[in-house]
Amino acid sequence: MSALTRSRRLAVVAAVVALVTGLSAVVGLPTLAASSLGAARSSYVEHCAGCHGIQGSSAPAQVPQLRGRVGYFLCTAEGRAYLIRLPNVSHAPIGDNEELAELMNFVVFGLGGASAPEGALRFDAAEVARLRKEPLTPGASLVRIRRKIVDGLIRTCSAPADLRGMYGSLAASRPAKEMR
Repeated sequence: MSALTRSRRLAVVAAVVALVTGLSAVVGLPTLAASSLGAARSSYVEHCAGCHGIQGSSAPAQVPQLRGRVGYFLCTAEGRAYLIRLPNVSHAPIGDNEELAELMNFVVFGLGGASAPEGALRFDAAEVARLRKEPLTPGASLVRIRRKIVDGLIRTCSAPADLRGMYGSLAASRPAKEMR
């Protein structure tokens, strides 16, 4: 990554963090300290936060909430692979597999917090490279695939039943629309 690209990225992230820090104080959300904003968090803000939210809380967007929930997917090999094989992850404009691994580690361990199983392994560049070669396609029913994986997480990993919804208990009773 060139110095200009990196400095541009950091300037954008700093501006977003400043905005979010102010908004977080108003609505009572925890903030991400600018001094702790590393490359993985920067990549998250740049590539993921538009849909999943700066703090990992995506409502009202029709994408799953990450905060306190995404770590459950590390409980099974199928769930773990699903996270990398998602089209927006496997086809992310991040060409460096190590950088994408760090981004996903931030997502599952940072935003996922206590939902990540104790002793779960971090993603590494080799695993990401292997899984990116087998992306899920947007034509596949991502909601159906997710539902099958989540049902397994609930049965075998003690994941909460509201993981079936997009936003936790807020939407557990509303079925997700099929994505085509």
